[in-house]
Amino acid sequence: MLVPRTEHVGDRPSWDCRVCGHPWPCATAKVELAEQYRSFPHGLSVFLGSCMLEAIDDWAGGAGGAPADLFERFLGWCGTTLR
Repeated sequence: MLVPRTEHVGDRPSWDCRVCGHPWPCATAKVELAEQYRSFPHGLSVFLGSCMLEAIDDWAGGAGGAPADLFERFLGWCGTTLR
């Protein structure tokens, strides 16, 4: 699996971007991740799915409830990169 190279990463346990403060993956992270995983798009889904599971654990551990748009936030947008 490719290890993403971006400064726009999720800050645990909130999972807001460390750089811009928006919910991660932020718009910049999405663009950079899509570019990096262009040759291995299913790897992007695996990576983001792993992040989503970590976020669920963090939120269940006291960082607040999971957001209503959990799937869309982490995985819903990357389906367009698989086409």
